[in-house]
Amino acid sequence: MRFKIIIGGIVLCISANAFAADVGGRIDAGRAFYQKGDIAKAAHELEAALFDIQDRLGRSLSALMPAPLAGWQADEAEYEGLSSSGGGLSVTRAYSKGDASLNASIILDNPAVSAALDSQPPQQMVKTVKIGTESAVLRWDNASHSGDISLVLGKRVLLQIEGEDLASGDDLVESAKGFDLAAIRKTVGIN
Repeated sequence: MRFKIIIGGIVLCISANAFAADVGGRIDAGRAFYQKGDIAKAAHELEAALFDIQDRLGRSLSALMPAPLAGWQADEAEYEGLSSSGGGLSVTRAYSKGDASLNASIILDNPAVSAALDSQPPQQMVKTVKIGTESAVLRWDNASHSGDISLVLGKRVLLQIEGEDLASGDDLVESAKGFDLAAIRKTVGIN
């Protein structure tokens, strides 16, 4: 057992160092191509470095998506870069229980985060709730049995869960409590 842990630690250190060298090498290559005036190759190298960074960040944030509530099923988390919509990264995970559904997302460094801070929904449909020590906005529509809960961390991260065919907004709140806020802050570098 101890041998496996030591080997696992060595492999982890080697892969982390290889990742850093690969990304650093791509950035250096991009800079060299740029300085030579080969903008196309510079762009290719820098895009590859960005893809590698977003892949690592996406995998890390995927592991921090809420676990399914009791009796619910969850799909695997998915992530993608958002370069075509202002930059950043999006991680999503879908949950279901019968006809009810929840869709959780973490959106990082994208204009959607600012938009969430600036949005002013009708007050009759909004309630402020606590998720850990953070304030979140719960929007619930009794007529359609649907709603969403949103929370912004450090003006850079939007945590949101949308739900349909739910008995109440409580499922949204309970699911949002599954976000590990401290781990998300640490992963993205927010104090």
